[in-house]
Amino acid sequence: MPTKILTFYRIATATLGLVLLAIAAYMVRSLPESQNAAIAIPGDPAAGSIVDSMRPLMGTEFGIKVWAAAGREPVATAIIAEALDELTELESQISSWQIDSDTSKVNAAAGQLPVPVSPELYELLTISMRWARRTTGAFDITGGPLYELWGEARRQKTLPSPEAIHSALTHVGYQNVELGDGTVYLSAPGMQLGFGSVGKGFAADSAAAKLHASNFRNFIVDAGGDLVVSGSRGDVPWSVGVRHPRTEELLATMELTDSAIATSGDYEQYLLADGRRFGHIIDPRTGWPVETVASVVAIAGKGADADALATGLFVLGPEQGIALVEKISSVEALFVMSDGTLHHSEGLAIKDGILERIQ
Repeated sequence: MPTKILTFYRIATATLGLVLLAIAAYMVRSLPESQNAAIAIPGDPAAGSIVDSMRPLMGTEFGIKVWAAAGREPVATAIIAEALDELTELESQISSWQIDSDTSKVNAAAGQLPVPVSPELYELLTISMRWARRTTGAFDITGGPLYELWGEARRQKTLPSPEAIHSALTHVGYQNVELGDGTVYLSAPGMQLGFGSVGKGFAADSAAAKLHASNFRNFIVDAGGDLVVSGSRGDVPWSVGVRHPRTEELLATMELTDSAIATSGDYEQYLLADGRRFGHIIDPRTGWPVETVASVVAIAGKGADADALATGLFVLGPEQGIALVEKISSVEALFVMSDGTLHHSEGLAIKDGILERIQ
């Protein structure tokens, strides 16, 4: 099935990336990210209000916005605090930066022995391995050695040698992750697990489950720009704004409910060398950054799925990526290419700054 292609001409040299901003449908700008008070909604002020809070987690800011019926605001405030506390605990289990986490213990035992892990980390690994297989390795949670190599290259402002890339690749490969009965074994010495491309979405799903279990159905969990959206804000739909990776302008807005949306882009970190721009998203199969894609927006039912897909699709590119998306129900994708063209799956349409699902 052919890819739908459009051209977006307002390409500039700014490096602000494609970000997702929770905005009210009646507003033309985003709500202040630091706002932690209840926000009034047009219509009957007695019907309810937004209660929200933010906390630094997983190297970014996590925000939760809940539409609470009148009188339930104190309960919403308490539940949001509990959800954020639980995410702090989750981070301590899955982070590769905390030396006493389950992930760090697995990494330390690479090539030696299986390690028992928490149910949460095991679930995250199961999800990650599923997407690694579906994307034929374009998404791979063992790519840490490559990211370290290219991170040093950016600091030194020089390309890594082919020999260094080859050496790093010997420590990469999801096929060498073995899941046992509650255990994880990295069969090759020097391997590392890292969840930077899926952990935030997984955490957002966890917070969403907490809110649902507490009888809150209308909310947005914002994991540093990766969103899990449920219900609406009163009778006003939730809306997200999608920004272009090369400008500060909104590329499109989209009404969204009961879905997750995530982005991957080359705007955060990059290396300019030999007249080329090498972004920070690496193809774990070749060891080289992807150069032709600027950003990808992925929409799925769960945050972890959208998060993993955004990275995997970025590496696959629009032809293979959209072919994969078309095989999976309830999943959509939008590609912004380095030359300014847009590619999107058949279930999306974009016109006059509005992005919408059409099937």
